[in-house]
Amino acid sequence: MTNDKILRAIEKNVPEALEILSGLIAIPSTRGHEQGPARFLGPRLKGLADSVDLMPMPDAIRDDPDYSFPLDGFRYAGEANLRAAIKGNGSGRSLALNTHLDVVPATPGQPDPFEARIDGGWVRGRGACDAKGQAAALWLVFKSLSDLGLRPGGDVVADFVVEEECGGNGTLLVQRNGLAADGAIVLEPTGLEVVDLVRGAVWFEVRTAGVAGHSGSPGTTVSALNEALEAMRAIERVREETLSRSRESVPRVAGHPNPAPLTFGMLHSGNWPAAAPDEAVLKGVFGFLPPFRREDIQAKLSEAVAGPRAEIRFPMLRSDPSAVPEGHPLTQTLLAACADAGVASRTAFMNASCDSWRYTEGLGIPAVVFGAGSLATAHGREERVAVDDIRKAAAILIRFLDRWSGLEHVK
Repeated sequence: MTNDKILRAIEKNVPEALEILSGLIAIPSTRGHEQGPARFLGPRLKGLADSVDLMPMPDAIRDDPDYSFPLDGFRYAGEANLRAAIKGNGSGRSLALNTHLDVVPATPGQPDPFEARIDGGWVRGRGACDAKGQAAALWLVFKSLSDLGLRPGGDVVADFVVEEECGGNGTLLVQRNGLAADGAIVLEPTGLEVVDLVRGAVWFEVRTAGVAGHSGSPGTTVSALNEALEAMRAIERVREETLSRSRESVPRVAGHPNPAPLTFGMLHSGNWPAAAPDEAVLKGVFGFLPPFRREDIQAKLSEAVAGPRAEIRFPMLRSDPSAVPEGHPLTQTLLAACADAGVASRTAFMNASCDSWRYTEGLGIPAVVFGAGSLATAHGREERVAVDDIRKAAAILIRFLDRWSGLEHVK
């Protein structure tokens, strides 16, 4: 099978892939409004895979200990993952593919966020690269394999999931339903680099208590805001300690300026400038790397913030780092596939979190992260993906399947 044949098949299908991407962008699939994308994409995958099925999100998953970002009173109302599967003949290694169909809310000032704009070789709009452009690339893979009459030697299962942005509840459903594969590729915008190390993240909420009172009686008041600032300093000390150990444990990030960022994103307190507030709420995210796991970080933060006037909780996202050993066959095969497709790639570290850890840690499946577009524009007012990167991602994935699983002409 030559690159020319693959590229011709892909090129023929690019216009339809862009129509699909435009249709997906037009669905504002923020949390609680994720019913549409799977039902839009499913019929367009029919006939390209052996099975295409909706996997509804059950309300019972909200009781799972690994469920992320629970909302009071929230109920599922048709939100569903979409799974497309091709049955192999048993002669090759199996592969799990994953990308997400949800998006974050529009950025203030973002022009027409849910209307795809295609110009100058770019597709712009919310979800263009994160990650509906990845879904379009996967559709291109399935359609081009079908047009070429090619079938992989091993099973291929592609899950298009909901609720990645709030911590990975869609992939948690995949995990709890059970899945076996020899490797996994999670599609996110990586600039076509092969990400074999992804940091973990723990979102935290600190509530501090004070004694309210007039600014003219400081001896009888305690500012909950000052208590929150003390909690921030304690959390920063934990970050310095853990980052120092991670730089020793993971030499490849030793020279990175900030491989495990700590962000204090929200602080609410008080209702009058001249009064000590009696409550403050601090929210943020703590990034971390091996050798630490989320349980370690939660324990360290709980110890650091412990006190009569402060309480820390972890009610939102809690993800472990995801890594495969350097030189792993999954990584090397994907790098070779990039070279086959004429793309100079390399291994990389992702300074963000995604669903890959649910494969490496939750399912015991080695996983890397790969895809078109850049995280630099994701979640921003200029979110975009290059049409050529979608083409290249599809070509690389087809070449990867040939190397990983073996592609055979259907008789």
